[in-house]
Amino acid sequence: MAAKQDIVIPVQLDEKTFRRFARFDMLRLRKRWVRPAVFALILCAFAFVALFSRLPQSGMIAAVLLAVGLGLPIVYIGMFLSQVNVQAERLKLGKGKKVYTVTLRSRDFSVVSHLKEEAVTVSWTDASQAFRMPGCIYLYASPVRAFLLPDGQANVPDSEVWSAILNRLGPEKCRVSLLMKIRGKLS
Repeated sequence: MAAKQDIVIPVQLDEKTFRRFARFDMLRLRKRWVRPAVFALILCAFAFVALFSRLPQSGMIAAVLLAVGLGLPIVYIGMFLSQVNVQAERLKLGKGKKVYTVTLRSRDFSVVSHLKEEAVTVSWTDASQAFRMPGCIYLYASPVRAFLLPDGQANVPDSEVWSAILNRLGPEKCRVSLLMKIRGKLS
């Protein structure tokens, strides 16, 4: 790859890639599963204390605490996954839809949306982080805004796309998934 060559990625996003990213962003990166899990753990602990207290109706109290302690976190996660599905349907991603074009340059990257009349340019020094996942790169322009770069859509090989991002962001801001490391695709 020539040093002055721009890498252009016309991103066609499908539901599967979008859902995988949403689960990664919520559950792994933002760790939004922790509070519901702690809530469930606390209520389950109270349920076991109530059950073994030998007080009248302790069994019923334990059952209610267990139902609430396990039910609410399940509903929380279910609602999130439902909202992801609704958003994918609203965007009409289906098997794939052209959503934006990302251009990686030496000093910055730009994103031109095909859904709205919106263009964004982000300096590499301002970019937050990047993750190399199986089938896709998640390039975070900020901690709350990411652009998905699915494999096989750039004007260069996927390894060159990742190398360019890694060289510009630096290794401290770039992570490779364990599955990618196991497959031996990246170090």
